[in-house]
Amino acid sequence: MLFNLSVENVALIEKAEINFNKGFNVLTGETGAGKSILIGSLNMLLGERMGRDIIRNGEDYSYVEGVFYLPEYAKDLKELEDVEIEEDGSLIVSRKLFSDGKNICKVGGRNVSVSALKEIGRVLINIHGQHDNQALLDSSSHIKFLDAAVGENDVYKKYQDTFSSLREEEKKLSELSLDENEKARRVDILTFEIEEIENANITVGEEEELKNARNVLKNKEIIEKSCYGALDALYENNEGVCAYNLLSQARDCVEDALSSGCDLENALNQLSDILYGLEDIKQEIRKNVYILDFGGLSLDETEERLDLIFKLKRKYGDSEEKILEYLKNAKDELDSITTSEERRLETEANIKKLTDDAIKLAEEIREIRTLTAEEIEKKIENELSELNMEGAKFSVSFEESELSPNGADKIEFLLSANKGEPLKPLSKIVSGGELSRIMLALKNVLFAGDVVDTLIFDEIDSGISGRAAGKVGAKLSEIAEKKQVLCVTHLPQIASLSQSHFKISKSEKDSKTLTTVKMLSRDERVSEIALMIGGDNVTETTLAQAEEMIK
Repeated sequence: MLFNLSVENVALIEKAEINFNKGFNVLTGETGAGKSILIGSLNMLLGERMGRDIIRNGEDYSYVEGVFYLPEYAKDLKELEDVEIEEDGSLIVSRKLFSDGKNICKVGGRNVSVSALKEIGRVLINIHGQHDNQALLDSSSHIKFLDAAVGENDVYKKYQDTFSSLREEEKKLSELSLDENEKARRVDILTFEIEEIENANITVGEEEELKNARNVLKNKEIIEKSCYGALDALYENNEGVCAYNLLSQARDCVEDALSSGCDLENALNQLSDILYGLEDIKQEIRKNVYILDFGGLSLDETEERLDLIFKLKRKYGDSEEKILEYLKNAKDELDSITTSEERRLETEANIKKLTDDAIKLAEEIREIRTLTAEEIEKKIENELSELNMEGAKFSVSFEESELSPNGADKIEFLLSANKGEPLKPLSKIVSGGELSRIMLALKNVLFAGDVVDTLIFDEIDSGISGRAAGKVGAKLSEIAEKKQVLCVTHLPQIASLSQSHFKISKSEKDSKTLTTVKMLSRDERVSEIALMIGGDNVTETTLAQAEEMIK
């Protein structure tokens, strides 16, 4: 159940906090007082898409927070498997919407996305509003109502997977069915591109190596002069004055001193190591000089190679990796085209098998739907009878259709509102009041065993009055025995049956319009219901009538 709702900077609400109770809660107030704002706040909390115009004028954000107390079975729900529910069953859900469109959504103290918040919200609250009534007039939505009564079913899951695979295979066949001229044109293009890239024989990292080589080749004279100068100084001086000769003389002298008893063994070893190291240095310098003259590309060849890579990058990707990836994809596509006839036949065979499987599964779904329809038809007729529509007949019409994501059924709800009248589509016969009662009957039948513990009815009383209004109120009270019900209403017949009554009012403060929500005491309930009965003209008679209705 929804225990506490905190609202801040939502439209006309500056700040409001409401503690709801179990059972039947009603919200009343004059038109324009802000009842729809409260429903909008709940929609925001449940992850619905919200425009930034919901943010109170002059503020930077809107904030809604709800404290829920969940039944024990909630911990086993798939939607809540990653949610941390407190030991006492409480769960705090919040959403903050900023003026730049950003959101911060939290469930149990953990940040979640808006889409995740919406998934979680579906098992916390079910809101029935006027758009649900409109959905009843749209026969294409009736299949969703019926499937809600069916609930989760393995056959549905198998069908969805099969139908999804069928669509993938059909898409694949469409791609394989290029005309012959288009195939020939594409083969020519791909063959040219593959040959161009393969003939270039590029490797990953080559461009960087060529750029470094170009830099070296541009400075060839300086490098040669410096390298030969180093060799002269170290090893190859014609005058015999070089590092190697001097170090050799030093090693000989140290060796003589060592043989004469001086402790210079360590010095001798170090000098020997240095002389060996000079050999390695000489070889490395000579190798680099050789590469400059004989071992690599010339400057012109290097520039040509870089220019080739530059052109390939412009055509096929901005790096060697991207060019080689393009080559792989081109080869795959060429192979796909050249083997397309074989794969087309294979795909057609797959489509036939998947179609046969989908048809069988769709037939199984039809059987399940038919059995469910038979069950709910009687239940809904009983509900309608209790809602002052005695003699009404409700029927679920089936018509076979092409395979679709929902199976192969076209479903439409039919109604005979009065005894003796033929069954007709809802869109052709129902009044606003009848529509509200049909929806309430559907909700009561479809959601009786639903996991959602809180049901919200926004103006379920549209188009009804008198005895029918009392019947609707009684039905809401009946639902409230099993679930928490929040109901926005204009009718005293419904409000008088509530266990908790909240009044939504509008006032002015500092030249700003404010909406406030207050839970009414027993005496305040009497006054409010008397106001609903008699309008502005509250008399002893209307007060007595209100008192009598509450009793």
